[in-house]
This record gives sequence, structure tokens and C-alpha cells, in this order.
Amino acid sequence: MTKSFARSWPAIALVAGIQTLVLCYIVYDRVMLLSRGREIVAEVIPIDPRDLFRGDYVTLGYAFTRSGDVDVSEATNVGDRIFVTLKQDAPEKWAVAAASRDYPASTAPENIVIKGIVSQVYPKNETSPARASIRYGIESYFIPEGTGRKLEQDVRDKKISAVLAVGASGEVAIKSLKIDGKLFVEEPLL
Repeated sequence: MTKSFARSWPAIALVAGIQTLVLCYIVYDRVMLLSRGREIVAEVIPIDPRDLFRGDYVTLGYAFTRSGDVDVSEATNVGDRIFVTLKQDAPEKWAVAAASRDYPASTAPENIVIKGIVSQVYPKNETSPARASIRYGIESYFIPEGTGRKLEQDVRDKKISAVLAVGASGEVAIKSLKIDGKLFVEEPLL
């Protein structure tokens, strides 16, 4: 072993240890969200499900993402984090109740708060306040190979819903997809 390698060995071990801890935290955080997050079921709105390079996946739209953009402050910019409060209008139907740059201090127990990123901002004009399009990270989901076409048809027939896990600080993930109320595919914890 050379002297320079012997001197750099502790630094290499430290970097490898830090990287391992970061990866373990990412996995742990995801497992905790999926296993302990509050479950909600949201109706899915049809969008197409195939990517030539990545295989079968479904692009999911939800009533709360398609019902229009959310009202935001004029200081909101693309890339900003935003917290959206959802209220349940009917089984599997959630609508935007409010949006803010900070996690709300209080909300009704039946409502949920999810965190998103501003993807587009529409400035205030004489007829409407500033509005923004939000991405939540739940807009696509990879599914078992060969099931994309069937799922595409089920989505068109409006038979599909997504079970979402919502964490205490607003993080959200797709836990499973259901077709006609029956489990179709579930996100593995590990």
C-alpha cells in the first residue's frame, strides 16, 4: 500500500459512510411515508401511459390538479414550494381549499395538506388573482410491464383510483392503484 493511499483511506471511508447514511435515510423516509402516512383515495383522470425508454407507466391526473390552477400570492415564482390544502367533496373526489407558501398553522381535521412545487405562474390581472400550476410528484407511476394498454383502457373508462400516502409535513406518494375498487398494483416498501 502506498503512503498517499494509506493517508487518504480515512477520507475515502468517511465519504463512503456519509453516502451510505444518506441512501439509508432516503429509503427510510420513503418507507415511513408509505407505511405511516395518512391514506386518501383519489379518483384518477385519464392521461396516456407509455414511455418507449422507461417501459409501462401511467401518467395520472387528479380532480384537484385539473380543476384549475391555485390562487397564490404575487410573489410566487416557478420552483417555489407550496402547500395546498385539499378538502373532500365526495368519496375519492378532492378539491383545492387553499394554498400557501408555508404549512398552514391549522386546518380542519378532515382536510389534508400536500406539498408541491410551482411549475407555472400566471400573473394577476384585472379579472383574477395570481395563479399557479403545481406539481406534486404523484403525476406518474411505473406499472408491471405489459399492463399499460389494459390500464390505459381502465383509466379511459374512469375505473381507476390512486391510494395516496400523505405525511405529516405534506409529502405525498402513490401507495397503490385500484381498478373498480380492487388492488391493481402496490408500491413495495423496499
